[in-house]
Amino acid sequence: MLPDFQLSERKQNLLSAIIKDYISHGEPLGSRTLCKRHSFRLSPATIRNEMAELEDAGLLIQPHTSAGRVPSDKGYRFFVDHLMESYVPTLEENQFLRRLEQTSKAVDAILFQAIRILSDATQSIAVAETPHIRSNPVNSVHMLPIDEDSMVLSLTYVGGIRRQSVIRLSQPVYSEVLSMLTNYLNGQLNDNISLNELFHRIATGSLEREILNYKSMVLEMVSEIYAQAQREEKIYLSGTSHLLKEPEFHTTETAYPILQFLEQDQFVHQLFQRLNQEVQTKKSDVYCLIGYENFYQELKNCSFVATPYFIDTKALGMIGILGPTRMDYAKVMGLLQTVANNLTHTLTRFFS
Repeated sequence: MLPDFQLSERKQNLLSAIIKDYISHGEPLGSRTLCKRHSFRLSPATIRNEMAELEDAGLLIQPHTSAGRVPSDKGYRFFVDHLMESYVPTLEENQFLRRLEQTSKAVDAILFQAIRILSDATQSIAVAETPHIRSNPVNSVHMLPIDEDSMVLSLTYVGGIRRQSVIRLSQPVYSEVLSMLTNYLNGQLNDNISLNELFHRIATGSLEREILNYKSMVLEMVSEIYAQAQREEKIYLSGTSHLLKEPEFHTTETAYPILQFLEQDQFVHQLFQRLNQEVQTKKSDVYCLIGYENFYQELKNCSFVATPYFIDTKALGMIGILGPTRMDYAKVMGLLQTVANNLTHTLTRFFS
C-alpha cells in the first residue's frame, strides 16, 4: 500500500527511530533525547523541525503540550508497511517454539498449546479460532438410531476432529434407511468435500432414485449438524494477564473493556474475518489492524495481528496476537508466523 504522501529518507529514519524507542521505553520523545540515543548528525533544532513536520503529516502526536511526541496509529501503519525490518527468531526462541511438536495428537489440544507457547514468547494475549468445521473436509459419516424419530449422527473431519449430534427428525427413521443413507453420504465424500459443499450438493443436485424419497430427511440431518458445527466454532485465549503488565492498561477502566470484549466469541470471530479478508486482499501472510482500524471502540488502543493456519494447503482457522498499539510489530509478527508454520507442520504431520 503506497502512502498518500512522500517522506524523505531523513524523515523515514527519524520516524523509525522514534517508533522503536517508544516501543522500548514507552515514553514521549523529544529532540534532545533522540540526539543522545542516535547518531543522526543533526542538531536538536533540525530534529525538532522534522518532528513537527511528521506531526503535521499525522504520523506523530503530542499527548501534552509540554511533552515530547509519540507515534500515531497512522505512524505505526506507515512503519509496518514501509519501514519495518523482518524479525528472525533467535536460536533460543526457535527451541522454545518447537515445543509444539511434542504435544498430543488432538487438534484442540495442539491449538491450545500453540497459543500458550505464542503468548509466553510474545508476553501478549494469544488468540485462536478452532477449525472452521463447516468448511473442513468430511472423512466419514455414521448414523445410529435411538428411537423411531431420533438418531445419533457422527461426523469425522480431516484433522481427526469428531463431532456427534443427537438429531430429532420430523418423520420416522428406520435402521435400514439409515444404513442406506449412511452409504450414500459416505459415497459423496470421495471428493474430500466440506459440510458446506455436501449441503449444497444435496440441496441442488440430482439424487439417486432410491435416495430421492428421503431428500427432506437428509437435508434435515445435514442442516442440524451444520447448525451445531457453527455453534461449536470457539475462540481460545491465553495470556490475558499480560495485558495488565502494560502501562496503557494498568487501570481497571482501561483494561476491563478489552477483557470483556474478548469474552464475546462472536466479536473475535468478526475480527478474524476482517483480518482474513485483508490477508487475501494484500496477499500477505500476516496482517494487523492498528488502533483506529479496529472497528470496535474497546480496541481503540490495541493492535490485532493474525495469520491463517492449515492442514496441507487447506486453511482451518486463524491464530493471532492482541496487544497495545505500542507493540513490537516486527518481533510479534515474526514469532506469530513461526508458531503458525509450526502449527501447520504439526497438524499436517498428524492428520494429512
